[in-house]
Amino acid sequence: MTRLCSAFRLALRCACAVSLVTGASAAMAQTEDHAPVAMKSSGKMAQDKPGSESWTYAQPRSVFTKYRTLIVEPTAVYNGPDSQFDGGISAADRSKFAVIVTDALRSELAKSFPAPARPQADTLRLKVTLLGAEQTKGGLATATRVTPIGFGLSAVKSALGKGGSLTGSVLVAVELYDARTNELLLAAVRRRSPDALDIPATLGTEETVKAVAREFADTARKRLEELTQIPK
Repeated sequence: MTRLCSAFRLALRCACAVSLVTGASAAMAQTEDHAPVAMKSSGKMAQDKPGSESWTYAQPRSVFTKYRTLIVEPTAVYNGPDSQFDGGISAADRSKFAVIVTDALRSELAKSFPAPARPQADTLRLKVTLLGAEQTKGGLATATRVTPIGFGLSAVKSALGKGGSLTGSVLVAVELYDARTNELLLAAVRRRSPDALDIPATLGTEETVKAVAREFADTARKRLEELTQIPK
C-alpha cells in the first residue's frame, strides 16, 4: 500500500510538472494569435473567442441544403512555419496520423453521404489538414486514470469536455468546398483531445490520434447532416 501511494504521489508530481510545460506551450500557440498563415482559407476565418485556437468561416446555412454526396480528400500534413507538432513526432508519424484521420472520416461519413465517382451538382469536397499534435505521455497518462482520485478528476474533466492529464491532442483544420466550383463554403480550426475517461487513448500518441479521429469523424458526420438537412 505504501509503495502504491508513493507511486501515485510521483505520478501526480510528474503530471503537475508536465502540465506547467504544456500550459506554457499552449500559451504561445500560434493559432491563438492568427489562423494558419499557409492556408488559403486563413484570410476568411475569424477567431471565435479572443485567445482561443478556434477559428471559423461559414457561409449561410441555406447554402448547404442542396448537397447530398461527399468526396473526402486524403488528409494533408501542414508544413507552414506555424505548424505545431511536438518535436518528438517524426514526419513518418505525421503521415501515419493523416492516414488514420482519412480512414476514420471516409468510413463514418459514408454512412450518410455517398462518394460519387466524379463531382456532381450536389457534391461537397472535404479537406482536412493536420496542423499540429501533442504527444501522449504513455504510462503516466494511464496511471493518472486508474487510481480512485485520478479517475474522479478525469470524470470531472470528461463532464466539462476537457482532455485528460498527460494525454495529447491534435490540431486540425477543416475546409469544405463545392466540389464542382471549388467555392469555399466552410473553414474551421479546432484542437481536439480524447475524452478524459478514454483509457485506451492514454497508451500512446498513436492511440490518442485514433481516438480523436473516431470522435472527429462522428462529429463531422452529425454536423454535416445538420447543415445539409438530409432526411434521417
